[in-house]
Amino acid sequence: MMFLSRCLRLILRDVLTQSCLHQFLLEFVGTALFLSASLTAVLIRADPRSIAGLTNQSRPSEGPPHSGLVAVSPACPLQVVLVFGLSVAMAALSVGGAVHLNPAVSIAMVLTLRLTLWRAVLYMIGQLLGGVVSSALLLGLMGDVTPAVNQVSSGVRLHEAFIVEMLITLQLVLVVMVTAEVPLPVVATPLLVGLTVSLGHLVAVGATGCGMNPARSFGPAAVTFDFRNHWVFWAGPMVGACVAALLNDLLLRPRWRHPGDWWAELKQLYILTNKQQQGVLSQLP
Repeated sequence: MMFLSRCLRLILRDVLTQSCLHQFLLEFVGTALFLSASLTAVLIRADPRSIAGLTNQSRPSEGPPHSGLVAVSPACPLQVVLVFGLSVAMAALSVGGAVHLNPAVSIAMVLTLRLTLWRAVLYMIGQLLGGVVSSALLLGLMGDVTPAVNQVSSGVRLHEAFIVEMLITLQLVLVVMVTAEVPLPVVATPLLVGLTVSLGHLVAVGATGCGMNPARSFGPAAVTFDFRNHWVFWAGPMVGACVAALLNDLLLRPRWRHPGDWWAELKQLYILTNKQQQGVLSQLP
């Protein structure tokens, strides 16, 4: 019991550092910026009756005539594809700090020993809060965020939706891990990740609405209390992230020659030396 208490205090000591809390804030603000911008493309567009040259897909909404912005399903999926990619690049550039903005990315970093589990949990809480806050804000402005809720499309079976979500997240995490390892200009990394997000939407927007990011799926679902088949938008991205992490570090860009190297890095990340433990514990009340 004493050992567990000390471990908990050491974890709290790490989590409550200024750097960790600052990264939590970056994850929260970055995710809120990203989703506030991107979900807007799903929720609003100009009233078709106020635009000349209506497309065949446009349908006037019922009710008295009015102009401005109305909550409707987007007429152009390509608009959604571009906005999601550009908005994630914008958010990453704005907040900086090598943010993840996606619980699946954070889990991949844990699995590859680039991040401790407890820090990842804190970052994921920030990402989920950002998703809920942005969705709540849009709900207050628009009055309805139902079109932004990810749903499995009619005719798509659940296992097919799971596979789609897994594959699009796999390619996203692979690109994220490459950009984290290969020296690139500061602006290049967010743009490459944004292009990857757009690619995922091109593939999956018609099948699942393209979750790829559990925080993106959780926010609208939480404010509308609509969790139908919600497990798909968690299980698919998480499995895809884990497969991508293992594929990258074990096959594409091997980091460990034998299990001993992995074990040594694991201990370095999670287990303090006796001298380090004594130094930290001596500062605890």
